Amino acid sequence: MTAPKPAPLLRKVLGACGLAAAFAAPSCHAGVLAQGENWISHASSHLQEVYDQGQSRVFLTGYAWHDPHTYTAAKRAQLNSHAWGFGGAKRLVGPDGNEELVYAMMFSDSHRNLEPVVGYAKQWIWRPENGPISLGAGYTAGLTSRADILNNIPFPIALPLISLGLGPVRLYGTYLPKVNNKLNNGNVAFFFASVRFG
Repeated sequence: MTAPKPAPLLRKVLGACGLAAAFAAPSCHAGVLAQGENWISHASSHLQEVYDQGQSRVFLTGYAWHDPHTYTAAKRAQLNSHAWGFGGAKRLVGPDGNEELVYAMMFSDSHRNLEPVVGYAKQWIWRPENGPISLGAGYTAGLTSRADILNNIPFPIALPLISLGLGPVRLYGTYLPKVNNKLNNGNVAFFFASVRFG
């Protein structure tokens, strides 16, 4: 008679215990650190490759949309929708037509304070019927700082990213979701453009 298989929950608990034990073992620490160092080294090399081989772009920022279902009319009247700013990027298009960016920009945030962002973006690009317009969807990750969050101490961000391109111009949009159920925060769409030069 064979022993009954553990239930899915029990298997997960046993797996988690095994993982915790592995991390607690002194011999494992060096391996985990080495893997982390390898990943950082690979990521750094890849970002350098995008920067070195990418085509220069100018970023122009311009509009922040604040969800009227999230913000009161009085609060929206106080917020800045004209998120004017600028920046630069290197854009590398792979053999599959998808794009990667390394970029830096500064713009006026919702409270009219200067907000810097440095980051990386990856997008999968489609050309409907091989026409002149291209559509993109992907993500961006990086660092920013804001006066109203952590007193300008830099913190990481990871956001969705969509785009529409025509010729040398590409329009981008991203979305900052709510982080809690309180009124007057989150649910902001941010739009900017990149222009090829050189």
